[in-house]
Amino acid sequence: MIPFRSKKYQKQQREELTLQEEQLASQWIMRREQLPEYRFALEMMSQEEKEKVFWESWQSLDDLAQRDLVRATYSDCLDRLLNQYDRLAQEKKIQVIEALAYLYQEEAVNFLMLELGKSDENLRLAAAGALQKQQPELIIEPMLAALEQPEQFLASRIHTILSGLGPRMVPLLLQKFPETGLNGKIMVVQLLGAFGDRSVIPILVEAARSEEYLLKKVAVESLVTLGVEFTWQILQEFLQDEHWQIRLLVVEAFRRGNITAVCPALRLALCREKDTLVRETMEEVLYALDVAAEDNAMIWSRRRSKHYGRNNRRSS
Repeated sequence: MIPFRSKKYQKQQREELTLQEEQLASQWIMRREQLPEYRFALEMMSQEEKEKVFWESWQSLDDLAQRDLVRATYSDCLDRLLNQYDRLAQEKKIQVIEALAYLYQEEAVNFLMLELGKSDENLRLAAAGALQKQQPELIIEPMLAALEQPEQFLASRIHTILSGLGPRMVPLLLQKFPETGLNGKIMVVQLLGAFGDRSVIPILVEAARSEEYLLKKVAVESLVTLGVEFTWQILQEFLQDEHWQIRLLVVEAFRRGNITAVCPALRLALCREKDTLVRETMEEVLYALDVAAEDNAMIWSRRRSKHYGRNNRRSS
């Protein structure tokens, strides 16, 4: 005879089975070298169990496991994570910040920006690291806007964050350049010079023709960084710049690039140059480039002589 099973008993059995599954899933999660089982385990676990693993085992998980755990736990309920933030100890606050790196949401980015502007250096560093893992499309505008608030945000830290995202930032930087403020334009120009290619030259030339001295200087430096062999014809224009520092910067670039083709433009610039330091540098660079040109002509002449000598021997 089958014993009677009350609804209470049946519910208890289901709860025990669910608890066993969650406990088993929790054990699988810690075996993080088996990523498919880990993801399957997350699907089996309740919200409470996932949160328990998040708070108790975060430091034991690798980056991929942390990412999957955070997305499975808080993607649809970010408020559960943020609402308790102010009550947490600093170590747990840093854990929350690290978790926000994997939630590609505007609310997460806004929260990280707030922490980036805090006075606590540990929280600022954690926020900077998390922002580097975020989607470039989500952070570009807040980052550039923060540059207009130097009393709250360090420009060097913003530069580090954006630099860490690398060349994939170039299309976004080109898109945002016209609408950003002066400090933002300076940062954009620096980054384009650091990891751009020849496609960014028009924007750099536009910036180099600005009335703002600092923007002009950074833009010329970025043109130099891209490679004088590509930009020397453009840089010749700035041998006539009103600022002697810009003229000196260009002359020094020609020295390092060893571009002999600039000699005619340098000689013309030397005739009208009034600054003593720039004149002396121009003379030194012209001398060095003339020597290099003579050496190249001599090498070419020797090669030509050897070539004709071989042909004469063959014909005889």
